[in-house]
Formats: sequence, structure tokens, C-alpha cells
Amino acid sequence: MFTDIQIARRSALSLSKTLMVPTVVIAVGPQFAVICADEVDPEDVVVNQFDPFA
Repeated sequence: MFTDIQIARRSALSLSKTLMVPTVVIAVGPQFAVICADEVDPEDVVVNQFDPFA
């Protein structure tokens, strides 16, 4: 979990490029989390998406 959106975005981008999987940053209350794009639930609030193939 991250409290700073910039750190969460950088981590998501790095993870996406390293693992070659789409990642997303989601808001969880006042914090942010990075997960794989295929694990997003409909009720999750997506802040950013990163696709290493785009």
C-alpha cells in the first residue's frame, strides 16, 4: 500500500515493464495499491493503467 500517488504510479509502471503484464493503480480509502489488471474487481476505483505492450 502506498500513501503517495506518484510512488504508486512509478511502482506500477516498473512492475508492468519488468513482469510484462498490465498493471493498475487502485484507490483503497486514502491509500493506493498496485495490482495486475486481470485481478481488478468492478467495485475497485482504478486510478491509472499501465500496459507494457502499448
